Amino acid sequence: MPEVTVKYKSAKAFKALQDLAKMFDIVIEKTANSKPSKDSRQLSDLPITFAKDPDIKALAGIWQGRDITLEQLRKEAWGDRL
Repeated sequence: MPEVTVKYKSAKAFKALQDLAKMFDIVIEKTANSKPSKDSRQLSDLPITFAKDPDIKALAGIWQGRDITLEQLRKEAWGDRL
């Protein structure tokens, strides 16, 4: 399975990464040099598993033919955080 290392500075960024991982069925593993988070749950306890044969191309064209703009998508996804 391919691996990627992601470095983050805040617990808020880590929470966003966890939410994104859930959407794409990605496993997040805690490394030995990671600082423990304030959340008492262990990363290994999260119900996230990685698909056996992930295919990012399956998402191609999901917005095709819909009456929505990139700006509207960003507004719905990020709200007032932009």
